[in-house]
Amino acid sequence: MPLTMSIRMAGLLCAPLAVCSAALSGCSERDSLVTVPVAAAVVIQNELPPHVEFAENSIGIKLVRLPAGEFLMGASESDGEARPDEKPQHRVRIEHPFEMGMHEVTLGQFRRFVEATNFKTLAEEDGGGYAYDSTTQRLSLNHDSSWKSTGFEQSDDHPVINICWHDAVAFCKWLTQVEGQSYRLPTEAEWEYACRAGTTTPWSTGAAFDTVQGSGNICDSNLNAVYPFAKWTVAWSDGYAFTAPVGYFRPNAFGLYDMHGNVFEWCSDPWLLRDYAGNTIEDPDEKPEQGSRVVRGGSYLSLTTFTRSTDRVGLVDTMRNGIVGFRVVRSAFPNSAVAIKEPRP
Repeated sequence: MPLTMSIRMAGLLCAPLAVCSAALSGCSERDSLVTVPVAAAVVIQNELPPHVEFAENSIGIKLVRLPAGEFLMGASESDGEARPDEKPQHRVRIEHPFEMGMHEVTLGQFRRFVEATNFKTLAEEDGGGYAYDSTTQRLSLNHDSSWKSTGFEQSDDHPVINICWHDAVAFCKWLTQVEGQSYRLPTEAEWEYACRAGTTTPWSTGAAFDTVQGSGNICDSNLNAVYPFAKWTVAWSDGYAFTAPVGYFRPNAFGLYDMHGNVFEWCSDPWLLRDYAGNTIEDPDEKPEQGSRVVRGGSYLSLTTFTRSTDRVGLVDTMRNGIVGFRVVRSAFPNSAVAIKEPRP
């Protein structure tokens, strides 16, 4: 199956995902592994808030217990960077507590799954994935690339990438069998509730993008040094050009790391190119098996707008990319969120 993009990715996200022109047509083979020195950076106070409760499972995934509650999902009218599909803002109730991965699933944790099952990702079976090409200085389609080969250095505590939606679901199913508890991808509502952590601003860190400094790995001066095509970089250095070790930056108030940046994260929901007025958050089991799915959170290569709490991106579920990973939810319920029907004014 060829690698294809959703409408949203091919259009609005062409530049910030750096997968335009050569991305789908094939390109030169990847050069040798690129090691990017970590720039000297301010020491980040990344300790967990004292009230955070978490458990650790058999493969080292730490799961933070999130309370039931209500929140306003979607962008406010005052958010000048929001697009129509992030509106209207509407109230959502999280009816049941659930546990979410404190971090994105790491390379080492995904390797445990592969070693236990001999699983082959879609990138390994059909067409490869995306890797950094030091000749073109871009992420490019490479038929030899997969989660094991990204073109830049990653250790076991970095987020796993080049994972399509079906690969992530397979990991969750395996973990469910191993642990005897239900693991799955988060819904969009759960993801945004977790990202916001009680805040109402565009980022959980504040109203302006520069508040993310120290709390997320986004497109910074380190990346610009090896990826000059990225003209949208911020001025500061976060210490990493590509992926960063999970948990390196400050967590949000819920104790979750890397909700802004590092890598986009798959959600369970199908992607529908329309605003929230035509959607509900109910009937979570009535979802297509194939099609486009939602990713959230932005990445190390993203424009700052794509790292906002409300930003939504649609990718075909077979897409694997060097900027997309996932985190897991553990819950006895298939979905914790229900849209609250509010009377029209």
